[in-house]
Amino acid sequence: MKRTIGKVLCVLLAAALVFSLSGCAKVSYVTDSVINAMGRISDGSWKKEKQSTQNVGENVVTIEPFTAGTYGSVEFKTEEDAVNYYVECYNNTKAQTASYIDENGDTQEYYALVGEEKLTVDDILIDGSSNDMLNNVVPGIVAGAFAKGVYGLPPSNNRDPLLDNENMESGNPGNFDYRKSYFKPEYCLACNVSENADGTIQMTLQPKDASMAARGADAQGSFFEVLKDLGGTVAGIFNDYDALSWASGTTEENCRVDYKGGTGTVTIDPKTKTITSADYEMKVFVEVNHANVSVIKDKSGAIYITHYIHYPASDDYLKEAKSLVRK
Repeated sequence: MKRTIGKVLCVLLAAALVFSLSGCAKVSYVTDSVINAMGRISDGSWKKEKQSTQNVGENVVTIEPFTAGTYGSVEFKTEEDAVNYYVECYNNTKAQTASYIDENGDTQEYYALVGEEKLTVDDILIDGSSNDMLNNVVPGIVAGAFAKGVYGLPPSNNRDPLLDNENMESGNPGNFDYRKSYFKPEYCLACNVSENADGTIQMTLQPKDASMAARGADAQGSFFEVLKDLGGTVAGIFNDYDALSWASGTTEENCRVDYKGGTGTVTIDPKTKTITSADYEMKVFVEVNHANVSVIKDKSGAIYITHYIHYPASDDYLKEAKSLVRK
């Protein structure tokens, strides 16, 4: 059966997105799920319903400005002071471990502060236009296929501190050891600090925008849990499906991931200089251009997503996601 543009582009984008975020998700499973769901949309039903009002800008501040002062008995004269304090508390927090009982009844030592994550699809664009029908169907499929993880403060490659590095090898971290923060003042677009009623410090930070960010290596990659290699994922999908090809350009040229507007808010205990709770909200724009799908030529598709991580993870989430119980 001939596939509509909406069906095909959603297959491509949903598969690329989910597989990038959840290494164990099966591309074929996602693809089949999307095709089945899209079967409810008859051929020829796709049409432009509204023009998207979302634009990818550069370094637009979305949080309240910084005000110098003393909060929680800590003096912050500049935004640089705030970022450096965040990094210090991040490192102290990731130095703390706790015992967990795994699904086999064995005791494991993982980060004391681990989080729970959620993925939402905010908008789907086909050739630059948003379609309400697609937006109603695809997000549930993507979220359902998303494999929830349990990790330390972002970026994090493993909940086991000894394996939380680029190589996920104890004693052989590679270029990045995620037990320490690589975030630095020049990466911060904006931040603010306030004091809670209980004397703890609340800090909100917004990193500078970045494209094709890499974990630990730039403003977004040193603050959020950025996507894995989208280009490699899409290339794999194209290899698996003969009907997919590029009208022009290469995978690297036609696949783009932009990060902008995301924030992180942390609560810090100034007595211990550790983060006690946090909410990270990463905003991502994923785009694939110049795609040929069977007889449909030179089309583009894009997805706006938000990746949330809340700390600490609830007991129910730990049990559901990874069969873990706090000891």
